[in-house]
Amino acid sequence: MRVTVCGVDELPSGTACTVMSGDLEVAVFNVAGELFAIDNACAHTGGPLAEGVVRDGAVTCPFHWWRFDLRTGRRKGGDHIRQQTYAVEEIDGTIVVDVPEPAVEIGMREMLLRHAAEWNAAHDPPATP
Repeated sequence: MRVTVCGVDELPSGTACTVMSGDLEVAVFNVAGELFAIDNACAHTGGPLAEGVVRDGAVTCPFHWWRFDLRTGRRKGGDHIRQQTYAVEEIDGTIVVDVPEPAVEIGMREMLLRHAAEWNAAHDPPATP
Protein backbone atom coordinates (compact mmCIF):
# COMPACT_ATOMS: atom_id res chain seq x y z
CA MET A 1 0.00 0.00 0.00
CA ARG A 2 1.39 3.38 -0.95
CA VAL A 3 1.23 6.15 1.67
CA THR A 4 1.85 9.82 0.92
CA VAL A 5 4.42 11.35 3.26
CA CYS A 6 4.74 14.97 2.15
CA GLY A 7 5.98 17.17 -0.66
CA VAL A 8 9.67 16.74 -1.46
CA ASP A 9 10.21 20.42 -0.60
CA GLU A 10 8.80 19.77 2.90
CA LEU A 11 11.59 17.30 3.76
CA PRO A 12 14.89 19.04 3.05
CA SER A 13 18.22 17.23 3.22
CA GLY A 14 19.26 16.42 6.78
CA THR A 15 15.71 16.17 8.13
CA ALA A 16 13.26 13.44 9.04
CA CYS A 17 9.53 13.10 9.57
CA THR A 18 7.02 10.39 10.41
CA VAL A 19 3.96 9.03 8.67
CA MET A 20 1.25 6.77 10.07
CA SER A 21 -0.45 3.83 8.37
CA GLY A 22 -2.90 2.19 10.75
CA ASP A 23 -0.87 1.41 13.89
CA LEU A 24 2.43 1.56 11.98
CA GLU A 25 4.59 4.66 12.34
CA VAL A 26 7.35 5.02 9.75
CA ALA A 27 10.32 7.41 9.99
CA VAL A 28 11.33 8.94 6.67
CA PHE A 29 14.80 10.47 6.29
CA ASN A 30 16.33 12.70 3.61
CA VAL A 31 20.09 12.12 3.69
CA ALA A 32 21.84 14.31 1.10
CA GLY A 33 18.88 13.91 -1.24
CA GLU A 34 18.55 10.13 -0.75
CA LEU A 35 15.34 8.95 0.91
CA PHE A 36 15.09 6.18 3.52
CA ALA A 37 12.13 4.76 5.45
CA ILE A 38 12.34 2.62 8.59
CA ASP A 39 10.10 1.66 11.52
CA ASN A 40 10.06 4.68 13.80
CA ALA A 41 9.88 2.70 17.07
CA CYS A 42 13.35 1.44 18.05
CA ALA A 43 13.50 -2.33 18.60
CA HIS A 44 15.13 -1.76 22.00
CA THR A 45 12.68 0.41 23.92
CA GLY A 46 10.51 2.02 21.25
CA GLY A 47 12.49 5.25 21.03
CA PRO A 48 11.49 7.62 18.20
CA LEU A 49 14.13 7.06 15.52
CA ALA A 50 12.95 10.09 13.52
CA GLU A 51 14.29 12.21 16.39
CA GLY A 52 17.68 10.48 16.29
CA VAL A 53 20.94 11.69 14.83
CA VAL A 54 21.93 10.43 11.37
CA ARG A 55 25.61 9.91 10.62
CA ASP A 56 27.44 7.64 8.18
CA GLY A 57 24.20 6.11 6.88
CA ALA A 58 22.88 5.12 10.31
CA VAL A 59 20.37 6.62 12.72
CA THR A 60 21.07 6.65 16.46
CA CYS A 61 18.09 6.16 18.78
CA PRO A 62 17.77 9.12 21.15
CA PHE A 63 16.86 6.87 24.10
CA HIS A 64 19.70 4.36 24.47
CA TRP A 65 22.05 5.04 21.54
CA TRP A 66 21.36 1.95 19.46
CA ARG A 67 22.38 2.60 15.83
CA PHE A 68 20.55 1.23 12.79
CA ASP A 69 21.73 1.17 9.19
CA LEU A 70 19.14 3.10 7.16
CA ARG A 71 19.58 0.86 4.09
CA THR A 72 19.22 -2.54 5.77
CA GLY A 73 17.63 -1.79 9.15
CA ARG A 74 20.32 -3.87 10.87
CA ARG A 75 21.61 -2.75 14.22
CA LYS A 76 25.26 -1.72 14.19
CA GLY A 77 27.16 -4.18 16.38
CA GLY A 78 24.22 -6.58 16.58
CA ASP A 79 23.21 -7.81 13.13
CA HIS A 80 20.60 -10.18 14.56
CA ILE A 81 18.44 -7.18 15.55
CA ARG A 82 16.77 -5.40 12.68
CA GLN A 83 14.30 -2.60 12.07
CA GLN A 84 11.87 -3.04 9.18
CA THR A 85 12.74 -0.85 6.20
CA TYR A 86 10.34 0.28 3.49
CA ALA A 87 10.62 1.33 -0.13
CA VAL A 88 10.39 5.11 -0.44
CA GLU A 89 10.50 7.32 -3.50
CA GLU A 90 9.67 10.72 -4.88
CA ILE A 91 6.92 10.79 -7.49
CA ASP A 92 6.01 14.07 -9.16
CA GLY A 93 7.27 16.12 -6.22
CA THR A 94 5.61 13.93 -3.56
CA ILE A 95 7.37 11.47 -1.23
CA VAL A 96 5.57 8.13 -0.92
CA VAL A 97 6.33 5.01 1.14
CA ASP A 98 5.24 1.43 0.42
CA VAL A 99 3.94 -0.18 3.62
CA PRO A 100 1.98 -3.39 4.27
CA GLU A 101 -1.79 -3.25 4.35
CA PRO A 102 -3.04 -2.69 7.92
CA ALA A 103 -4.19 -5.86 9.63
CA VAL A 104 -7.93 -6.27 9.76
CA GLU A 105 -9.09 -6.27 13.35
CA ILE A 106 -11.52 -8.98 14.35
CA GLY A 107 -13.67 -9.24 17.42
CA MET A 108 -13.16 -11.68 20.30
CA ARG A 109 -16.06 -13.88 19.10
CA GLU A 110 -14.54 -14.27 15.62
CA MET A 111 -11.10 -14.95 17.11
CA LEU A 112 -12.50 -17.70 19.36
CA LEU A 113 -14.48 -19.27 16.50
CA ARG A 114 -11.37 -19.38 14.30
CA HIS A 115 -9.32 -20.89 17.11
CA ALA A 116 -11.98 -23.53 17.77
CA ALA A 117 -12.14 -24.44 14.07
CA GLU A 118 -8.34 -24.75 13.87
CA TRP A 119 -8.24 -26.86 17.05
CA ASN A 120 -11.03 -29.15 15.81
CA ALA A 121 -9.29 -29.61 12.45
CA ALA A 122 -6.06 -30.58 14.20
CA HIS A 123 -7.66 -32.90 16.77
CA ASP A 124 -10.59 -34.59 15.01
CA PRO A 125 -9.92 -38.24 14.32
CA PRO A 126 -9.82 -39.12 10.62
CA ALA A 127 -13.11 -40.34 9.18
CA THR A 128 -13.33 -44.11 8.73
CA PRO A 129 -14.64 -45.48 5.42
